[in-house]
Amino acid sequence: MNRRIKLLFIILLFSFQIKAQDTIRGVIKEAATGMPLPGINISVTGYSAAITNEKGSFRIKIPSPDAVLTVSGQGYQVKEIVLKGRRNIAVMLHEASFNSVYDDAVLPFGRQPKNSIIYSVSAVNADDKWQRVSASPDACLQGSVAGLNVIRRSGTPGIGAELFLRGYTSLYATNKPLIVVDGMIYDINEYGGSLIAGHVNNPLADIEMKDIDNFTVIKDGTSTYSTKGANGVILITTSRAKELATKIDFSVSGGFNTAVTKLPVMGAGDYRVYLSDLFKNEKEPYMNDNPNPDYYRYHYNTDWQKKVMSNSYNQQYYLKVSGGDDIATYGLSLGYLKQGGITDNTNLGRYQTRFNADLNLSSRLKASVNLAFTSNQQRLKDQGIANKTNPLYLGLIKAPFLPTQVVSDEGIESPSLADYDIFNVSNPLALIQNMQAVNKNYRFSGSVNFRYQLNKSVSLHTLLGITYDKVRENFFIPQKGIAPDTAVNSIIYNRSGSNVQRYYALYNDTRFSYDHTFNQHHLSANAGIRFNNNNSEADYGLGYNSATDEFISVGMGQSQLRQVGGGIGKWNWLNTYINADYTLLNRYFLSFNMAVDGSSRFGKQAPGALGIGQYKYAVMPSVAAGWLISSEPFLSGPELLKLRVSYGKVGNDDIGNYAARQYYVSQNLLGMQGLVRGNIGNPYLKWESVEKINAGVDVSFLQERLNISADVFSNRTKDMLIVEPVETVTGFKSIITNNGGMQTHGFELAINSRIVDRVLKWDMGLNLATYKNKITKIPGDRILTTYADATYLTEKGQTANLFYGYKTSGVFTSDAEAAGVMYINANGIATPFRGGDMRFADMNGDHVIDENDRQVIGDPNPSLTGMFSNRLSFKRWELDAIITFISGNDIYNYTRAKIESMKDAGNQSLAMVNRWRADGQVTDIPRAAWGDPAGSARFSDRWIEDGSYLRLRTLSLTYSLPLKRGAIKYVKISAAGNNVFTLTHYLGYDPEFSASGSLFTQGIDVGLEPQFRTIQLGVRIGL
Repeated sequence: MNRRIKLLFIILLFSFQIKAQDTIRGVIKEAATGMPLPGINISVTGYSAAITNEKGSFRIKIPSPDAVLTVSGQGYQVKEIVLKGRRNIAVMLHEASFNSVYDDAVLPFGRQPKNSIIYSVSAVNADDKWQRVSASPDACLQGSVAGLNVIRRSGTPGIGAELFLRGYTSLYATNKPLIVVDGMIYDINEYGGSLIAGHVNNPLADIEMKDIDNFTVIKDGTSTYSTKGANGVILITTSRAKELATKIDFSVSGGFNTAVTKLPVMGAGDYRVYLSDLFKNEKEPYMNDNPNPDYYRYHYNTDWQKKVMSNSYNQQYYLKVSGGDDIATYGLSLGYLKQGGITDNTNLGRYQTRFNADLNLSSRLKASVNLAFTSNQQRLKDQGIANKTNPLYLGLIKAPFLPTQVVSDEGIESPSLADYDIFNVSNPLALIQNMQAVNKNYRFSGSVNFRYQLNKSVSLHTLLGITYDKVRENFFIPQKGIAPDTAVNSIIYNRSGSNVQRYYALYNDTRFSYDHTFNQHHLSANAGIRFNNNNSEADYGLGYNSATDEFISVGMGQSQLRQVGGGIGKWNWLNTYINADYTLLNRYFLSFNMAVDGSSRFGKQAPGALGIGQYKYAVMPSVAAGWLISSEPFLSGPELLKLRVSYGKVGNDDIGNYAARQYYVSQNLLGMQGLVRGNIGNPYLKWESVEKINAGVDVSFLQERLNISADVFSNRTKDMLIVEPVETVTGFKSIITNNGGMQTHGFELAINSRIVDRVLKWDMGLNLATYKNKITKIPGDRILTTYADATYLTEKGQTANLFYGYKTSGVFTSDAEAAGVMYINANGIATPFRGGDMRFADMNGDHVIDENDRQVIGDPNPSLTGMFSNRLSFKRWELDAIITFISGNDIYNYTRAKIESMKDAGNQSLAMVNRWRADGQVTDIPRAAWGDPAGSARFSDRWIEDGSYLRLRTLSLTYSLPLKRGAIKYVKISAAGNNVFTLTHYLGYDPEFSASGSLFTQGIDVGLEPQFRTIQLGVRIGL
């Protein structure tokens, strides 16, 4: 009996062994041609491997009928094949540059194939962007990721873009995603702001796009970054040596920037008629056509916009050297950029270098080094709300009948520039030629990462990095040609300023990692600690009324008018995290993340927090599950079908360094310096908490020629930061609390397809996203904010930051029609409207138009954002086009509100020729009236416009020269265009802009430098 049992056991064991060593056959072919591919690698991870013969055929042993084969080859994609019991397979491979669902994406703890990622993650390859017009990394991401709304700040070179991932999560704290470069947090905040109006320092511009290998945008599942992950995370991976042989890449490009289309404003004739209507005075010298001493000074027809804007040029040089041996590989890059702006006498110069290295210090110990240094020098002019010193704005309102130069009584022009005019408007050319505004900045960032392999499954990682950033600004605005300004206790004739900002950070990330596969189970886990020590300092000085325009430093100004100030910030962040990812049968996925955060910013009595000693900590967990249905034996057809769902809790620690504590500030009183209380400290202040829910599906059909990814999400913010008003008796206006709430939900769709896959390859992509936010909690149920002469409403149950003003319904045609409707004049007296005044909606029916008649008149939030891309390649030619679009958003055109107000002597829009002038006239443009007594130019839907646009963002054509084998590996010649054309109904220079990163300034066109068209030629040489 025992022998029979033993014999049966041996037979069963032998049969299992035979089954475990089944062999399957297959053939590998090229997707584009159908030709068999020799030399392709096929493997079952940790079990067996094979290579295709000259006919593309192979045989390989498999451990089970549902094993997964990994197929790869030089110049071709990596692909995973789930056998699902098949004994014979045929595989079609695309080229290596193909956007595959099996590509690896860089995640916080390593690389992972996209088909096994169960969070909402988008990977963007940056290696194909060499031929494009130079731009900062944030601007280059525009349209690349569904749900990432990239709004370029302006057309100023290097100024970059605002990034909003899945809308907003906060009113007063940051809505920017966290940026992580090569594993180290990359700070992109400003410390102190710029003294040059409308300018923003953009640290992301210090990273050269040609140095970037890829981006990974993580929309949810960012709990391991805890109170820094509320707005998602963008991982930037810089390029490293991919092979041991020495490789040299050199590129040079030159471009031409074209000035934007001018806004239509009045010429000299129409302007004179307008002044006649406004002043009712024909005796002024500019109205006299008879010979007189001032005749020649007031009989020009100057195109002031042309005087401040013109074409400019770009040039860029870039060199990258990479290579190494078995012990070390390296990559070194050097670059120089000179980029002109369309505002005259503005430009950007940049030098940059980066060094990356990977070292095999022993069989167990490896290290990587990342070092980068960038230096910038930029010449600027004032922009935005700087009405006396913004040359673009002055170019619109300056009287067209005036000259640029001093003119004698005989009509002879002097080389000297004309002074400000009788209307108290500056000479724009004086600012262009004589205003000095220089921003110099540099940044050094470096990190060293060690990895020690303790055994086959366990490794220890530690990264140590530092960042040092310095910004220095100097400006001087002369007296000659510039209208005086009014200060609290003096008249300002000339002014100067100096500003220095410093930022230093020390960063460490140390973790243990575990990775092991046993049978059909795979488990990876990480546990570690991150520490970030930050120090910032900002110091500025402002000087006024130096003796002459030759004295341009702050110290030369009058001492009693001099201003100095600044601030110091110090804060620490401690993040303890764990992560675990589990996979069963290569098709069932679970993930768990959790972090515990401590910060010097948190109040010591923060409610609902984990208390350890006297400090409070935030606990942020997340969990996700995924099912790769396409790996199931019962499903055939789609290349990939994956369902995923996640829930997580993250936070926002942008609550101010000292808002939870009481602090003091310096104040001068009658020449004596002292300290006064600077705030009301709130020891209960804590981080904002954001709960994120996401459900998504990823589908691939037709041998990956059609890939679709769709997500629905909901983000709910609790303990939202609020600047809450307090009683006047406190001596302060407000206190910072956590008494707010917000919810944002939306939908995202990404489609990538290969329409044609032959010698001609045609790839098409489409990204769409929509979101809607709602205020769920706010003190008093509403907040009214003001900016740029307008009011904005944030109210419970409504979208944040709605335009709040008056509705109009045409113009009163006569005094009789206006009878019975009143407005409150400057003296507080009810005054009847007149013919030619705007007709406003009387919301409460009291026949008086006042602030009680305001209502929501617009929404700056878009209903749809997206991108449409096409790439065609044929033999040695490649054409690449990207179209970005936005729909459903409203814009407040502050600039048009100024040049169509008809309340002062500034030049007006050409549309104002159709203004109301006599009883009975039917028009939608009111009368000209000095000072606008009836408030026809008040904030109303007159100034709200449709901000939708469609823009051919980039267009490039590349040709690879045919070369014989030799030292030169390739030569690529390219022609590229940026902002090639824009389709929009918007009446301003440009429908895309951002006055600041604050939610409360979105959709407001304050007159920043518009984006312009660039045409560029370049050559790239590989050795």
